[in-house]
Amino acid sequence: MKLAQRLTLTIVAITVILVAPTIYGLSALQALRNVAYNLSTRDAVGALTLGRLQTAFRELENQERIFIALASTSETRDDPSSLQRVMAALASVDSEVQTLKEGGYEPATGPAEAAWVRLQQAITEEQRLVRDSLVAEADAHRENVVDPAFRAMDQAFDPIGEAINTAGETQVQLAQTIATRAATTTLVALAFSLMIAVLIGTWTGRNLVRPVSELRRGMAGVAEGDFEQELEISSHRPDEIGDLARSFSLMAEDLAALDRLKAEFVSVASHELKTPLSVIRGYVSLLRDEVYGDVTPEQKKILGSVGDQTDRLGRLIQQLLDVSRFEAGVGRLDVKSFDLRHFLDEFEVSFEALAVQNEIDFHVSVGGDLPESIDGDSDRLNEVFGNLLANAFKFTPRGGRIILRAGSVPGREPGVGIEASDTGVGIPPEQLPRIFEKFYQVDNEVQPRSLGTGLGLAIAKEIVEAHGGTITAESTVGKGTSFRVFLPLQPPVVSAAD
Repeated sequence: MKLAQRLTLTIVAITVILVAPTIYGLSALQALRNVAYNLSTRDAVGALTLGRLQTAFRELENQERIFIALASTSETRDDPSSLQRVMAALASVDSEVQTLKEGGYEPATGPAEAAWVRLQQAITEEQRLVRDSLVAEADAHRENVVDPAFRAMDQAFDPIGEAINTAGETQVQLAQTIATRAATTTLVALAFSLMIAVLIGTWTGRNLVRPVSELRRGMAGVAEGDFEQELEISSHRPDEIGDLARSFSLMAEDLAALDRLKAEFVSVASHELKTPLSVIRGYVSLLRDEVYGDVTPEQKKILGSVGDQTDRLGRLIQQLLDVSRFEAGVGRLDVKSFDLRHFLDEFEVSFEALAVQNEIDFHVSVGGDLPESIDGDSDRLNEVFGNLLANAFKFTPRGGRIILRAGSVPGREPGVGIEASDTGVGIPPEQLPRIFEKFYQVDNEVQPRSLGTGLGLAIAKEIVEAHGGTITAESTVGKGTSFRVFLPLQPPVVSAAD
């Protein structure tokens, strides 16, 4: 599956995770809205209707009593307005009863409807007796039938009120249940969403971020010159990461082949140059010794210059050979145990004349905790520190100071720390990170670039690292430079001699 498809699936999955709880929340809100509607409409209207019904009922009872009272007086017995008020009250009560019946409160409204029918029948019979001027019979009918019917109707209102209250409480409980269920479901959905998001993130990281980081690590290794990088990515992956892994492997193989070809070319070329240089050096020496005839002073001067340049070219070829050997992993180290104190004292003797000549305070400082001996290639290490001291003398003006210190390094593995410091011109901070690069030369006013090859520090670094050590530099322009070398007591790997 391609990365684009995986990303699309990831986006779709996250969208579903986010949309599903949202849909459920909307449905819960809709249910709560329905409950609120029932509370604000049906139950509220039911309560208002019951109140109006009770008011109309009281009005009917009052008007009916007035009607009976007037009926007992012969002068007002035939007054039609009293009867009309009773009929109007009857119609009002009947309307409210029908409204309650349609409000959905059955069976609570059943007893009230039955009582209402009986009350209507009792009032109708009472009105007939009044019309027939049977006042005594009407009074008896009222006492025995109408008044009990009114009381029965009045008692029937209580179940309706209770039904309305119960319906409201039921709706409130339903709302609480919906809210609780929605909250619980939302929390569960949130936990589930977080779990799914973590799984998707892990899956995405394993399939995208991790391979990219692995490719980045491999590219960094290649940039540092290690072409034997092995990626923890299957080159058989069918997606873009697999394409990149295959391209990286091919690139690393090509670069390794080119690097080997370069080293072989430098090695072969250097070896081939050594023979003619030896011949030239020999003939120059013979000419200067006047083996082939007299040589004028001017000619001797020229031959001396040719000899010096030949020697310089020979040193450059040797340096190129050293670089190519170390890059190819076959740098020659003749590891033996040697006396470290004697090794350092020789530098003080070797550079004493140069220090006096240039009026430079030079001395070697050896700590009391320095081991008597270490294992290493003393000739190669002599080349390293000789190069560091030679550079120090080059860039330190008259009256300056150069110190070669040696001692143990606290907090590190057993070994030796050797520091070569000077009070010279220093190295600009922007150039300091590149001083160990091959052919790189620092710009300075003391020594022109053309007098160096830019290989001395690069070779020194290769030799130190071949011993399993490290070399670093610190410098301040106008105040001096310090090179620090750490060497373990024993090199981890002995390189084979060629």
